[in-house]
Amino acid sequence: MNRIVAGACVALACIGARAADNGELWEVTTQMNMAGMPAGMGNQTTRVCHEAGEPKKQAQGAVRKDCKMSDVKQSGNRVTMTMTCPEGTAVMENVYNAAHTEYKGSMKMTMRDGKQMTMNMSGRKVGSCDVAQAKRERDEKIATAKRGSAEAQAAVAANEKMQLDNCAKAPAAMSLGLLGIYGQCTAMAGGCESMLKNESTRATATACMANRSDLCKRYQTQEGFLKANGSEDIARECKVSRTALIASHCPRAAKSENLAFVGRYCPEEAKPIAQQHCVGRSYTSAARDKYSDFCSSYVARASLEEEAAPRRRAPQPAAAKPQPQDAVKEGVTQGINKLKGLFGR
Repeated sequence: MNRIVAGACVALACIGARAADNGELWEVTTQMNMAGMPAGMGNQTTRVCHEAGEPKKQAQGAVRKDCKMSDVKQSGNRVTMTMTCPEGTAVMENVYNAAHTEYKGSMKMTMRDGKQMTMNMSGRKVGSCDVAQAKRERDEKIATAKRGSAEAQAAVAANEKMQLDNCAKAPAAMSLGLLGIYGQCTAMAGGCESMLKNESTRATATACMANRSDLCKRYQTQEGFLKANGSEDIARECKVSRTALIASHCPRAAKSENLAFVGRYCPEEAKPIAQQHCVGRSYTSAARDKYSDFCSSYVARASLEEEAAPRRRAPQPAAAKPQPQDAVKEGVTQGINKLKGLFGR
């Protein structure tokens, strides 16, 4: 949009040239109106240096290389022309004063997508200028803008690739964070739907939302729930009940002896397993079996629950500081005793 407007400003300013030897410096003010554009946003004032010469020759030489000037007509102090660019086609008209030192004009443009844009312009000659120097500066600005645009596009492409890679990893890692904004879109009204409809985000959103769906399905399995550490955030984003999932999984987990799940989320189902396999176990033995981690965790949790429970104890006499190996044995013994107490043995 800004590129075609700038091209129009240059072209229109050039029509006013009459000097034979020096470049002319014009100050051009534009007021642009377009549907959806805030008032005043398209207003700008620029200075344009151009060669003197015939209006048609100057207009054709002033526009961008990817634009085409046609129907350049001059009748008295009125000049009209048509400029066709990749963005759309513009019809322009300027009316100059008798000395050709000022003008007022308008541009009506039809964009490729059918949208309409109008722009009112005014210009006045403010002095002379070095055309060659102005051209070098203009070319340098264009080159800098192109480099900036290319770098910005490369950065956007790199970010999109990184986002797609992260989204693809999210289900296996059970991580909302890897989904980025696509793992939080339900927090915004219509957020998920709008990202799928937006042309600039549609491709990435489609892929990431599919990964999000996979994550939500996996969260509802015992394996996925464990991997996610029973995340409440995932439950909220996936619109499922964490409590209901635990209640539905515990009986099956106990039956299949998924001890990791039972030990963490199913205290009622864990108790008979602990009673059968943990009481009397030697926790200092090097031998391990599938109940070792379960029993160690159960003992630790029983200790924490006991410490958290309100109770009163009679003051105890100070005891000698135990040696490290004795402290370990004492802790294990206390854990076993607590289990026996839990099960009435």
